[in-house]
Amino acid sequence: MGAGSLLKILTVTTVGTALYAIVTGLLVGWSAVPLRFAIALICSTVIGAAAALILPPLAHRLSARSPTVAWLGIAGALVAIAVPGSLVAGAVAQALGLVEPGSFWAVQREGFGITLVMTLTIGMAISIHERTRARLDEARERLRARELEAERAQRLAADARLASLESRLHPHFLFNAIAAISGEIREAPERAERLLGEFADLLRASLDSTGRHTVPLRDEIAVVQAYLEIEKARLGERLRVKLDVPDELDAWPVPPFALHTLVQNSVKHVAAARPGGAEIRVWARQRGEGLELSVWDDGPGIDLAAAPPGHGLDTLRARLAVLFGPQATLAGRHQDGGGQVTMALPPRDRVSSSA
Repeated sequence: MGAGSLLKILTVTTVGTALYAIVTGLLVGWSAVPLRFAIALICSTVIGAAAALILPPLAHRLSARSPTVAWLGIAGALVAIAVPGSLVAGAVAQALGLVEPGSFWAVQREGFGITLVMTLTIGMAISIHERTRARLDEARERLRARELEAERAQRLAADARLASLESRLHPHFLFNAIAAISGEIREAPERAERLLGEFADLLRASLDSTGRHTVPLRDEIAVVQAYLEIEKARLGERLRVKLDVPDELDAWPVPPFALHTLVQNSVKHVAAARPGGAEIRVWARQRGEGLELSVWDDGPGIDLAAAPPGHGLDTLRARLAVLFGPQATLAGRHQDGGGQVTMALPPRDRVSSSA
C-alpha cells in the first residue's frame, strides 16, 4: 500500500474510533470510554486495513455487474471482514492487556453489534465515495480524450487546408516562370540558358519548401531575386527594383513564397501591364517584436478586400490566417504616390511555435 492508502486508512479508523467511543459513552457510560476507545482503535485499524486490501479488487470485479449485485457483494464482503477482524482485534487487545482473559467473549458479544454497524456504515460510505470518484475520473478522461481528438482534427483540417493553398500557389508560380523563359529561347538562347539556371534554383526552392510552413527570410529573398532576374530578362528596363533587407533579419522564419507573392503581384499587374513598366521597392523591417515585409510600386495600388478568390494576395492572406491566425496581417494602402502591401508577422518565437 502507498502513503496515500495508509493516510486514508488512518483517517477512516480515527473517525470510526471516535464515533464508536461516542456511541459507547452514550450506551454504557463515559467512564469506560478510554478503554473502549483503545480497543475500538485496534479493531478499526485491523478492519480498515483488511477492507483497503480486499474491497478495491472486489469492486473492480463487480463493476461489470448490475448495481444491486455490486452493492450486495460489497456489503457481504464488509460483514465477512468485520467478523474475523473483530476477533483479531480482540486477540490483539488481550495480548496488550486491555482485555482480561476471561472476558474476551463478553467483550466480543458486547461490541460486535456496534462494530458490524460501523463497518457497514463507514465501508459503504467509502465505497460510494470511491465509486463516484472513479466515475468522475472516467468522465474527465473521456472529456479530455474528446478534446484531444477535436484538437487533432482541427490541426489536421488546418494542415489540409494549408496544403491545398500551397499547392495552388506553386503551379501558378511555375507557370509564370516558364512563360518568362519561353519568350527568350528563340531570340536569346544564351540568356534563356542562364534563365533556366535561375529557374532550376526556383524549382529547387519550391520543392524544398514542400511540407515546410516556414523558411528563413534569406531563402525567401533568394527566391525573390531569382524570380526578378527572370522577369528582368523579359521586361528589361521596364522593371526597376530596389531591395532593402538588413542582414540581421536573415534567419527570421517566414512562410515560403510569401514575399514572392507580393513581388509577383507588382510585376504582373503593374510592371508587365504598363508600357513604361514600374518601380518596385522591397524591404523588411522589425517593428517591435514582429517583422514587417513590404512591397511598394508606383502603380494605382490594390484593394485587398476586393481581391477575387484564388488571387495571389487572397491566397496569401488565407495562408497567413491558417498559420498564425490574427497574429499575422496583410494590409494594402496608398503610399508615396503608389500602392504598398505590407505583411506583418508575429515575433520570431511565436512564428516558430505556430508553424
